[in-house]
This record gives sequence, C-alpha cells and structure tokens, in this order.
Amino acid sequence: MARNTYQASAGLSRRRTLLATMTLVALAGSLLSALPAHAQDGSAVALVNGQPISRQELVDILIDARGVEVLQEMVILQLAKQEAHKRGLKVRRADIDAEFQRALDRIASEAGMNPDEATEKNKRQALQQVLDKRGFSMSEFMLSMERNAYLRKIVEHDIHITPETLHEEFARTYGDKVVVRDIQIPQRDSRTLNEAMDLLRRGADFADVARRLSKNPVTAARGGEMEPFTFNDPNIPAALREGAFSLKPGGITSPILTGQYFHILKLERRIPQRSVRFEDVRDKIEQQVRERAIPQAMSRLAKDLFTQARIRVLDSRLRQKYQEFLKQSAQAGG
Repeated sequence: MARNTYQASAGLSRRRTLLATMTLVALAGSLLSALPAHAQDGSAVALVNGQPISRQELVDILIDARGVEVLQEMVILQLAKQEAHKRGLKVRRADIDAEFQRALDRIASEAGMNPDEATEKNKRQALQQVLDKRGFSMSEFMLSMERNAYLRKIVEHDIHITPETLHEEFARTYGDKVVVRDIQIPQRDSRTLNEAMDLLRRGADFADVARRLSKNPVTAARGGEMEPFTFNDPNIPAALREGAFSLKPGGITSPILTGQYFHILKLERRIPQRSVRFEDVRDKIEQQVRERAIPQAMSRLAKDLFTQARIRVLDSRLRQKYQEFLKQSAQAGG
C-alpha cells in the first residue's frame, strides 16, 4: 500500500514538473515575441517600425559599393606593417599626422591657395571637397595615410642619395632654363595636327591654338605653357629638350614625336643661370631629390610587397569581386 502511494505521488510530481516546464516554455515564447527584434536577432543593425535590417544585408551592399577598394588598402597596410616589423621600424601617431599634413599641403597647392588662404580650416575644407568628389570617406582617407606612413618609414630607412644625383639636381635646378609653350596632339589624330600647323602658318596666336587644340589638359589651360626646364632635365623627353634649346625666342619647332604624341613647341624666353654655389644649396637640393624620389619608391615598394604576398580572401562574395579587381588591374598594367 505504501509502495502504491509512493508511485502515485511520484507520478503526480512528474506530471506537475512537466506541466511547469511546458508553462515556462510557453511563457518564454510569449516573452520572446514581445521583445524587440534586435533582442531576438543579434545580426540586426537597425529597426524600421520594429522590423530588422540585418548586418549581412548592410555588409553585402558595402562590399558591392567599396569593399574591394577598401580591402586592397587594408592589404597593403598590413603588408607594410609586417615589413616594418621585420626591419624593427616603428610608426607612431606623429608619423601618421605628418603624412596627413603633407596631404593637406599638397591639396592646398593643387587648389591654387596662396599662403594667406592656406589656413588649416581652408585646407581641411579643400580635402573634404576632394573626398566628396571622389566618393571617399574620411575613414578611407586616414587608412591611406597610415599606409603611406609605414611605406615612407621603410623607404626613408633604405634610400641613399649619391653625390652624382645631387649634382645632377643642382644643374637641373640652377642651370639655364627655357620657357616654352607646347601643343600636344595624339599621333593618331592627324586631322587636328594639320589644323594646328595650318593655323600657325597663317599667323594665329600660339597660346590660342594650344588652348583650343592641345590635348594636355594641364598646359592647354595655360595656353600651352610648360614649367621652365633645363637642358638636362630628366623629366622632359630628350627630343623636346633638344628641340626647345635649338630655338631662338619666338621660334616654333616642326612636330616632334615622343611616344604616342606629337608636340609643337614655341620658345618664349630663356632664363639665365643663377650665380649659386652648390655648397650653399646642398641641403635644399637633397630635400628636392627626396621629395621626388620617396613617393616613387613608396609606390614601387607597395607593388613589390603585394606581388610577393600570399593573400586569401575568405569571404566568398568578396573573393569573387577581389579576383575580378586583380584581373582588371593586371589588364590595365596596374
């Protein structure tokens, strides 16, 4: 009898426990349905009238919009960090700030600001205009500044300026210079070339013809006027240097072919060599060489690091787009 009583009591207890458990489950379900969507769905980044927008939806659109470009910046930054660490080089916040300031100064210069206009506020406004025009965020820009700071640290550690290079720069800077105007026309565009030559033969103003017909957007806007250069300036093709220095002021060359373009030059004037001693300007000359050489070396370093790297893109959606990006870059020679 006692045993039967115990069994009945145990059965009742189990039924009560089961009933209590079912009640708790039902209650939990009703509570979950009453909770906001973000409490149920940890992937939600926003709610619209209680309906979630998932993190994955947002990520997919961001990948489509700028994912590949940002990933490439992050890849180069990571490679530069690894290379700096390997060499025992450290990049500090001050290095990134200095890179940012260089960029601000360059943008202000390209915008044509004079020293009075180039305040910190105006330079930052010019930067924001550039970012808006290109569709870049400030976060992306600062990512590139950090990348450049690491690349610069490595390059500056390696770069060596020889005495020969300094003397060549001295001659290029302080030797006799010429100021010329240039009409630049693609080799394949014989019609425009003939039109320009005909106009010049009939006495048209060279600057007006350059503004109308030259295909170099930078010099065309200035009536074809180039920056002054010396006879041994390595940035100017040898054929153009020889043509320019063979002219007398007011003289015009026949079309000169360099690469894919014809050039018609007019000599405006010569600038005599300044009486400057190499020893007096050596530091300035070395700085000029560095300012030109370091960005070129940074670009080569980034390309070399990337070429030698083993990169696996784990996200399947991004991997496909990244592979397309690499293919297009290779076809474009980049």
